[in-house]
Amino acid sequence: ESAFLAMDTRTGAIRAMVGGFDFEKSKFNRAVQAHRQTGSIFKAIVYSAAVETLGWGPQTAIVDAPITFTSAGSPPWSPHNYDNRFHGPTTLRDALTFSRNVVTVKLVQAMGLRYVLNYLPRFGFSHPFPKNLSIALGSSEVTLLEMVRAYDVFANLGYRVEPRFITRITDLQGEAIEDFPVQSQRVLSSETAFLTTDLMRSV
Repeated sequence: ESAFLAMDTRTGAIRAMVGGFDFEKSKFNRAVQAHRQTGSIFKAIVYSAAVETLGWGPQTAIVDAPITFTSAGSPPWSPHNYDNRFHGPTTLRDALTFSRNVVTVKLVQAMGLRYVLNYLPRFGFSHPFPKNLSIALGSSEVTLLEMVRAYDVFANLGYRVEPRFITRITDLQGEAIEDFPVQSQRVLSSETAFLTTDLMRSV
């Protein structure tokens, strides 16, 4: 099974949606109902937070080296990169380009987990996220619709646009009964959105 969702970045209008392989076999709409771990596509949001909050840029370097986190009642956690190697001083551009897990976790540590959790609702996420550093690596579960809306913030240079499945309801004579206008609000500075988009182009 799979899902697909295409949204007009300027208006939020949903242009196409596929919720599964065959509606007759399964009426579960995976585009809006399935909660899946985001994995590394969540990292762009973390990097935008570092740009917005810490004022860091593409050439800011973080040391990619072993680190272990301990907390009462939980076993120690040591994040690793996909290739099981560490790369020393790494710029934010290279860290996002090559999806360095350790650097991304260190970014959340530098900003503070509480700040990052309070930052996420800017992108339209409404449900609680787990209160641990693994959210940096996309361990939380969200819907495809939520991720499309979140990435739309970068495409709109900092404006979040609410998705619209219906734009207008009319009667038999074509008279409008109800309209659903574009709803948008600025949630990031245009500079942060631009720099984050620039980082993603390197990917």
